[in-house]
Amino acid sequence: MAFTEDVVEQAWKRAGVKCECRRWTHNHGVLRCNQGLVFVNRGPEREGREGRWEAHRINRKGADTLSNCEILCWQCYKRSLYE
Repeated sequence: MAFTEDVVEQAWKRAGVKCECRRWTHNHGVLRCNQGLVFVNRGPEREGREGRWEAHRINRKGADTLSNCEILCWQCYKRSLYE
């Protein structure tokens, strides 16, 4: 399944147009990534565009809910797929 557009929009607003990644393995330290994002640049088909991003499940086995959704810049998103 995938997040509904409503969940993605709520997560986007919560993120404040910036990557929410806080993973130590991504070298953000105690802060979050905060890479600036552009709403229309969601997904793989936006390759090469600045501010590219995707909605990601925090817990892979969890539900498609707002509490399990994080907005990640494309670099953090790709790295998260393999962790």
